[in-house]
Amino acid sequence: MAKLRYCERVHTHFPVVFAGEAYVGEGTVLNVSVPGCAVHSRKRVQPGSYLEMRMLVPDTTSPLRVGLAKVRWCEGRRFGVEFIQMPGEDQVRLGRLVRKQVPLALPHRSSAWQGAQS
Repeated sequence: MAKLRYCERVHTHFPVVFAGEAYVGEGTVLNVSVPGCAVHSRKRVQPGSYLEMRMLVPDTTSPLRVGLAKVRWCEGRRFGVEFIQMPGEDQVRLGRLVRKQVPLALPHRSSAWQGAQS
């Protein structure tokens, strides 16, 4: 039986840095919706673990902040998270992204990515 989603997922390709209790990792956001996203990363995470995330989205130079996310599933190098806590302004930005008000493929901008990691 197919799993029904209550919210559309939008395909993306932008960098993310995440931190768990005892590790830091980086990867690429593959798709995003208001309640969560899918990530591809070399860093393995465990279902049920909690993360803090910073996504470099194309609408601005400041990263989209997720204060608390829960890992819901893992398949090889991919995992899905549910967003639990986000600052209000970042919730608004996420809503705009999902409504496709900005392009979701981020061109290679290494200098912007380096600045966002600081």
